[in-house]
Amino acid sequence: MALSLPAAELAATFVACVLYGIYLVTLGIAGTLLTTESGRLKPRSRIHWVVVVVSIILFVNATLDLAISISMAVQAFVSYTGPGGAAHVFTEASSWRTFTKSLSVGLQSLTGDAILIYRCWYIWSKSWLVIAFPLLLWVTNIACLTRTLFLLERLEYGQVNSGNLVPWGMAFWTLTICTNSLATSLIVWCLWRVEKQNKKFRSPNLPPNQPESALNRAMRNIAESGMIYTAASILQLAAFASQGTLNYPASAVTLHSVGITFNLIIIRGATIRENTYAVSETEVRFSQSLATGIRTSGNVESQTTFGPEDKSEVLPKIHNCMTMGQANPRFSLSKSEIDCFRPRVLK
Repeated sequence: MALSLPAAELAATFVACVLYGIYLVTLGIAGTLLTTESGRLKPRSRIHWVVVVVSIILFVNATLDLAISISMAVQAFVSYTGPGGAAHVFTEASSWRTFTKSLSVGLQSLTGDAILIYRCWYIWSKSWLVIAFPLLLWVTNIACLTRTLFLLERLEYGQVNSGNLVPWGMAFWTLTICTNSLATSLIVWCLWRVEKQNKKFRSPNLPPNQPESALNRAMRNIAESGMIYTAASILQLAAFASQGTLNYPASAVTLHSVGITFNLIIIRGATIRENTYAVSETEVRFSQSLATGIRTSGNVESQTTFGPEDKSEVLPKIHNCMTMGQANPRFSLSKSEIDCFRPRVLK
């Protein structure tokens, strides 16, 4: 039996409150990791301001959506005593509350896709060619959202997934799923290529019980978080296409899944960086002209252990040198950068 509109809105508010609580917990942890280090505030130069700004946008948008949901519930079930009851309040499609809630869901989705495309662009060594198609999908999605909101503003009475809104809403969520899936796949593929190249420089005599590499864990982190958001978007698409009341709780799930997955990537990424991991019997050949004019060349074959302070430098350098799939292990690094690859050696 389908839920009535008031019951669906009440269920959506309950779901939103639960997920908002989970979101706040993950936001607190992620915010601490972004802005502090060893219990102290990071210097401004070491704070990733793009991620911080996106976190603030997602928080403000999610909070605004929940506040409006609670306000509508109070008005429908407590304040309004006119004809039509609570259903009359929820079917005022052109009201500012309905319009703002629809805008919040769309804006949250677009923001999540934007930061995913940004990560893809950054990981692929800031290649605009790689993100050209995802970026085109994202811009098209902005047009779909604009058109949907325009039609919603002209719809005086009815649900937000009825009438002429349906094809535009379905197009929006279809493009969201495509953008998210494509950007996530590109990120995972890039990390997989780097990991594949790294395996070529590892000794074949490594024991089978070696810990999982940081890149493998990063791939799993991105893929799992992407699947959560994609699953929520598919649920939203199905609910919107059905033109039923399930659209309302599905919107709450989709909106808050963006912030939760965004924070989980930060938290799990920080865990990967902070955990000490070992790279055993690694053989790397350096052939490099140093800035001082001294040419060095040699083999390094030993059992090494990287601590958190080493990894923060080593992994970005490995990434920058090997992201594009270079098979030749000749790195163009400065002397100070080469020192990053000389960690503590276990005799």
